[in-house]
Amino acid sequence: MHFSSKQKYDIWNLKYCSYCIAIFILWLSFLSGCSFPPSPNKFLKNDFEEYKIKRVAVLPFYNRSTTMAADGIVTKAFIGELYDSGKFEIEFPGNVKKFIVRERIIIRKGIGSDHIKLIGERLNVDAVIIGCVEKYESEGKIQDVQIPVISVNARMIHADSCSILWIGQNYRRGDDYETIFGIGRIRSLSTLSRELVKELIDTIP
Repeated sequence: MHFSSKQKYDIWNLKYCSYCIAIFILWLSFLSGCSFPPSPNKFLKNDFEEYKIKRVAVLPFYNRSTTMAADGIVTKAFIGELYDSGKFEIEFPGNVKKFIVRERIIIRKGIGSDHIKLIGERLNVDAVIIGCVEKYESEGKIQDVQIPVISVNARMIHADSCSILWIGQNYRRGDDYETIFGIGRIRSLSTLSRELVKELIDTIP
């Protein structure tokens, strides 16, 4: 069968249009399968900028989860992501631990305003960050793969006035980031903890 030039052009144009429509449908399917986790819950003091926070001390997070060492993992991830953000200078964690031991502070019993002020004076920091790991575990199974689940809250307290400058709370599952065909799913607790605390830190100016 012989086609004229115009007929050949029309056939090519039809194939091209069909190809574009197929790509568009696939794109819509991708968007419908995408998961966009909500932003972390946060409180920010209205005059936060006026406190001019430059240097902070991050205390070891308290562990309320059922996983031993979750507090250490999340604290380390938080300090690492905070350092990478470049938002503040961070007091060396070893000095913070020495202070806690010297002053006989028990994290699970909380920390009072007197200790907050003392940290500010002794370690020369503008603010103190304390936090708690509420959940740190893997649960359920999707195609024989367990899903990591983490919940963390943290707060920044002004060392001099003891005013709460910022509060953040974040709950994440590994499949919160999943698109179609399991793409984007976070499979390990350590990876999820870094993503979770990064999102928390992003809410601090």
